[in-house]
Amino acid sequence: QRQMCIRDRYDSILSTAEACEALKVSRTYFYKLIITKKLRAYKEGRAYRIAKSELLDYVNRRTEN
Repeated sequence: QRQMCIRDRYDSILSTAEACEALKVSRTYFYKLIITKKLRAYKEGRAYRIAKSELLDYVNRRTEN
């Protein structure tokens, strides 16, 4: 169900705040996911951006285990 919400609600590229909201995690935990390479994101200026497809892949991986 979270996948449908993410798929319908957000643009193809999410900001850090949007990704945290979608995953229901803190900003600190979101950065930890990036640093530990559990999420692939890129930096644009000072802020991270993440593709919606990457976020959906992460959710799929988490729900499979």
